[in-house]
Amino acid sequence: MVIFGAGASYDSAPDFPPPQSQAGQQNFGPPPTPPNPREIWRPPLTPQLFLDSNGEFGGIVRNYPKLLPILPHLRRPSSGRSVEEELEAWQAEASGDPERNRQLFSIRYYLHDLLLKVSTEWLKQTSNVTNYVMLIDQIRHLNTVNEPVCLVTFNYDLLLDRALLSFAYHPQTLDHRYFDAHPTLKLFKPHGSVDWARFVDVPPNTRLGVDQLIDQADTIKISEDYLIADASHPSTIHSFGRPVVPAIAIPVQTKTEDTFEWPQRHRAYLDELLPSVTRILIIGWQAKEAHFLKLLREKLPTGGLTQITHLQVVGRDTAEAMNISKQFTADIGRTVKKFHSGPTQGGFSHFVAQKLVDFFFDY
Repeated sequence: MVIFGAGASYDSAPDFPPPQSQAGQQNFGPPPTPPNPREIWRPPLTPQLFLDSNGEFGGIVRNYPKLLPILPHLRRPSSGRSVEEELEAWQAEASGDPERNRQLFSIRYYLHDLLLKVSTEWLKQTSNVTNYVMLIDQIRHLNTVNEPVCLVTFNYDLLLDRALLSFAYHPQTLDHRYFDAHPTLKLFKPHGSVDWARFVDVPPNTRLGVDQLIDQADTIKISEDYLIADASHPSTIHSFGRPVVPAIAIPVQTKTEDTFEWPQRHRAYLDELLPSVTRILIIGWQAKEAHFLKLLREKLPTGGLTQITHLQVVGRDTAEAMNISKQFTADIGRTVKKFHSGPTQGGFSHFVAQKLVDFFFDY
């Protein structure tokens, strides 16, 4: 199983690694002057999601006026809070406050539009050459017994999805056929995706635009029916007989079962595969999703002939990888036979350049 976090997309261009002066900071603020034009659409880490240092996100913001009252707080969280903590505080206020519900619902659309644009523009900058596609090829080559490979990403973007297209990966729907897209590569997105949507429970042929859906955010009911769609594009939102909304989880600090934003059949299939997982690779993930860690703790093998034999963690440097590994193994309640901290520095780019995934297949 390979688990990807925001750090993987942030450091996803093999020939264009993140600026060293910014690596590891929690709030990056304005970039150097003049900024490298290629940096504008680098996939953001969570603290950067609402910043607009290069002046490119403004058009998206203006589409969602309900977002404006809380946006300054998300750009500069108060009292040393993280963005996730700030969002959780706003979410706690939503009960009994219809306007707060509308503001938070606007965040779904903002994140959808932003990460969809980032996916498109960043892949243009890299000519579709990413560390994701290099890593998948290395895994493909080393996976000589054709075991299923669980690819779990907490990123909303499409960088991993697009990388899989190089390997004849072609999902058509989000139902049970979704995992027939490839014989061994199985993609899971527990927090949703910018190309996923959910139906709103309304009478057939009800037409509601984005503004109307946001205005009714405190009363509409979102169904458990998922589909592949651009949930904010005018030409698609009225194409399905009833309205759709982005299937994206708001990134709050305390992740619970309610934070999952994926079809139940995806959860069920991962439940089925987890007892056979013996090797785990973590790239750019801080391992703070308590709801997912609980799932791993309940479903991963516990010992005997089936146990976690290999754990490999790729962070900014060895110290970060060691800290993540220590916390991760404690949270899932497992020990591992072999551990590797990835490259001493350089993150995802150095990891694939040095082909360190070889350790992952060392029996």
